[in-house]
Amino acid sequence: MKSRQPFLLTIILSSVSLLFLTQCKKGDTGPEGPKGTANVIYSDWIATTPWTASTTSTGAGKSTFYLDLTSSAVTQAIIDSGTVLVYAKFISDPDGTGIAKALPSTYYNLGGAATQYNFQYGLFLKKIRVICDVVPAGTPATTNQVRYIIIPGGVNVTTLSTNSTGGSSSPYDYKTICARYNIPE
Repeated sequence: MKSRQPFLLTIILSSVSLLFLTQCKKGDTGPEGPKGTANVIYSDWIATTPWTASTTSTGAGKSTFYLDLTSSAVTQAIIDSGTVLVYAKFISDPDGTGIAKALPSTYYNLGGAATQYNFQYGLFLKKIRVICDVVPAGTPATTNQVRYIIIPGGVNVTTLSTNSTGGSSSPYDYKTICARYNIPE
């Protein structure tokens, strides 16, 4: 009979443990947390060199140049549902040297508005093309810098507005975006 006591005790303890484990109730599901920033991709500041003269975007009174930035992160999914932001620092900016401005942006050299530089960008698979129309003519500086930030899905671009002067009223404002996504400036 003594040999049955440990066996019986083991069965009782196992049954009680099983009873407690199966009677646990899972709590209610909590609210969904905010989207994380782990998938946000950003580049270093890139010198705007070399510019390539466009052979397809030509016209009287302007010269067009482009600079291709290669990035494997520019996928079809990013083009379709992500957000790509491009910023520029213009070396001779009348607003101040080193200010990061969201593209599209119009820039004039220091000392007057005789020459206008209209910067914009386009997206292609694996590539961001920075485009500069110079009016009336000229070549964009190679001492400017550009940087891109890629935010996958979840942000509807049509709900955001652009402030090309870099003012803090824009959700695209460089400092606001860097703070929101923990990006070093």
